[in-house]
Amino acid sequence: MSHRRVSARDKWSRKKWFSVYAPPAFGLKEVASIPAFDERQLINRTVEVTLYDLTGDLSQLHIKLKFQIKYVDGDKAFTQFKGFELARDYIRSIVRRGSTKIEGFFDVETKDGARLRVATLALTLKRCKTSQAKAIRKIMGEIVTTRASQLNFDEFIQEAVLGKIASEIFNKAKKIYPLRRAEVEKIKVLQPPPVDLAEIVKKTLAEAEAPSG
Repeated sequence: MSHRRVSARDKWSRKKWFSVYAPPAFGLKEVASIPAFDERQLINRTVEVTLYDLTGDLSQLHIKLKFQIKYVDGDKAFTQFKGFELARDYIRSIVRRGSTKIEGFFDVETKDGARLRVATLALTLKRCKTSQAKAIRKIMGEIVTTRASQLNFDEFIQEAVLGKIASEIFNKAKKIYPLRRAEVEKIKVLQPPPVDLAEIVKKTLAEAEAPSG
């Protein structure tokens, strides 16, 4: 048993620690530190954080982000956005009895060729008619699809995560029936944009280090 403990300890000691960074669109902020024997063990691993971890804003604690490691340089691991969702406790806290919960699920493509599955949510003040719920769901689909076609991957994700798309849905859908809230509830990346993450990281870091003025 002692030999097994020593072996396990020796095995652990041979691991290196890698710093994990958020995607360039999220500021390349360090979000985690992960042990591994070599970089091959890191590729495609998923790291989960909240938007609060990136911004320090407590009001964004319920926004959960998934980043996937795609590029390793030395002891630095860089990620690509994989998805996001609102915490279940948050969803439960905003749903009320006597209102209608309207959900929509849409597969969309961004201007730069990324394919995404987007889940949206609207909550009415009181129960609405089936026809009104259908009309609101149609508005959701139109807004999500249109914005995706107008924006590149990073721009669309930013608008979704920060609430701009939800705000657009709310303002248009409330004309059909009074709403209490609208949300982009979840995004799953079906196919990322055809970009070279290593080149984007290098360019972003070079721009950050360049003297201003």
